[in-house]
This record gives sequence, C-alpha cells and structure tokens, in this order.
Amino acid sequence: MPQARGQSDPTTPRRDLRTLLRRADRPILMAVAGDSGSGKTTYTHGIRRLLGADMVSYISLDGYHKEDRATRRKTGRLPLDPRANDLKLFKTHLQALRAGAAVEVPIYNHATGCFDEPRIIEPRPVIIIEGLHALYPNFLPYYDFTLFVDTDREIKWRWKFERDVHQRGHDPDEVRREMQRREIAYLRWIDFQKTHADVIVKIHESELSTLAPEGSDQSLPDSCYHMEVLVSPTSPPLPGLYMPVDFNALTRRDALPFMLANIPSTYLGRRINAVHVDGIIPQEAMRQLERGMMQYTGLDVDLAVSPTGDEPLATLRFTQLVVAWPFLGHVGALLRQWEEEAADGQALPRDA
Repeated sequence: MPQARGQSDPTTPRRDLRTLLRRADRPILMAVAGDSGSGKTTYTHGIRRLLGADMVSYISLDGYHKEDRATRRKTGRLPLDPRANDLKLFKTHLQALRAGAAVEVPIYNHATGCFDEPRIIEPRPVIIIEGLHALYPNFLPYYDFTLFVDTDREIKWRWKFERDVHQRGHDPDEVRREMQRREIAYLRWIDFQKTHADVIVKIHESELSTLAPEGSDQSLPDSCYHMEVLVSPTSPPLPGLYMPVDFNALTRRDALPFMLANIPSTYLGRRINAVHVDGIIPQEAMRQLERGMMQYTGLDVDLAVSPTGDEPLATLRFTQLVVAWPFLGHVGALLRQWEEEAADGQALPRDA
C-alpha cells in the first residue's frame, strides 16, 4: 500500500535531533558568558524550549565562587575576579561532564548569599554552562558551541538593579555601589571573552522611533529592544525555515512596528552575519517558526516547554530563536559527522 503524503515510513529509523542526541557517545556542551544581569539565562531558555527540558542540563558557575556574600563584604573582592572562583574545580567537573560522568556541583543561593548543599548533576544530551568566566581560554577545548551576551550598560544596570533588589531582596544602595565597582572589573576580566564566541548577542534600547519621519505614534512594550545578533557564518545542513509575514498589515492602521535585517559584515577581525531585530513580532509568526524548529528537533508538542508569564516577549523571545537555530544546526552537523565516523569504524569522539 503506498505511503500517504506527509506520513513517515515506520520502518525508517528516525533522524531527528533528539534521536541523534540520545545515540551520541558524549553530551554536547554549550557555554554562555557575560556579565551578571546581562540576560544569559534568557537565551538558553529558547534551546530548552525547542529541544525539550528532558534533554538539557544546566550548570551555573556562580556555585564556584570561593566566598559567600558576607565574606565578600569583608574582603572587598568581586566575583568577577577569576581568583575569587574555584575555576580549577570547575575544569575538573567540565572534563568529567564531557566524558558523560555525573558531578557534584556547588550551589550558590542568591537569595541568602550563602552556599546551599551541592547538587548531583547528571549529564543529559545537552549541557549548558552559564557564568562570568565560562569562555576562558583553558575551557574552550571542551565546548561544542559558545555564546556571549553583551548588553548595553544602561540596560544591564537596570536589569541587575531590578533583579537584585526586587527579586533577590538586596539593599538598593549596596547594589548601586557594587555596580559602580564592577565596571572596571568587567572590562578587565569578562568583556574579552566575546572574542571566543560563535554567537554574540548585543542588546540596545529600541531604535524604531528614530526610523519614523516624525517619530512613532505607537508605544512599545518594555520587552522591546534592538537586538543585534552576530553569528559566525557556517553552512549547516538545516532545512528551510520560513517566517510568515502578512503583507496586508503594511497598509493597516493597526500595523505592528517591526524591523528585521541581516547584514553580512566583520567584527573583531572575522566574518559575521549581523541580524538586527526591533519592535513587536507577531505571535503567529513566532509560533510557526517554533513549530518548524520543533519539527527539526523531533520534539512532540506535549513535551514542549510552554512560555509562562515570566518568559520574555517580543524581540527578546524572537532572539531566542535566532540564537537557537545556528546552535541546533551546528549540533545536527556534529552528530551526523560522529555517526558517519562510527559507521566507518573510527573511534567515537569521547575525548575529541
């Protein structure tokens, strides 16, 4: 009986990304670096949503601080100083995770400023590591993909103040003083890591009003920013992915303000594609993009991580997809390469 259009052949082995990840000999490691409060976690949520929470483990480098908050007040040391962190222990854990072993990760509690009991982290197919020093050169050989979040100073300060004061209960004056001390430390110990990143996310205030002849008459939600995503160009074997645009909306009074541009360029001496996003992305367009990405990863809709009230909207959420897509393509190419090497009788890349 002929196979109906749109139906997969049940005798054909599945080749979606989730299936390939489960077969892999070792986990895929992704590292995300950037300043505290820059939005690092925001951009890994998109990957978790598209692959499924069951496929992703997280590790925060905050647990590797050597001092709790009370001790730092006495010593005056900032966690941005690499010497204030047990990076040797982290490297040992990184080596173990890459080999597929579980590790006992120290946990820093931002609400109390103290360390909680360590937690056993079992390596899932994808391990995402976030932290101030995640892209230091001695860690790079263990990663498969790297991301740096480079948020404008004013936005970063606003986000950090909101998080530390209203979510973590810190003293406002103390937060202001620490933010001022951190600026030189950031330039000295953190900023250079973006030279090692496969993708750099820059976050600016929205600039849409500057494009209107007499200014925009439509207010934007607080979650709208001018997102600049610098992607190292590659040619992963990705399927076509299309975002629907209602061309009729261009003539309507209720048209949403929106800008999307892709500009091949250079940055820090290397070729990049600069993707610019600003404004309000229609929800249906984002849903269709996500469905297309989930079809590639093989995620069942029932396993998808649904956005909550705390999820970023508009440009922030759209940028999650812009960041996730090259990562998924890179992972897909790597996994298929491993399968071909295994089929040819070569050793699998546990220690590659």
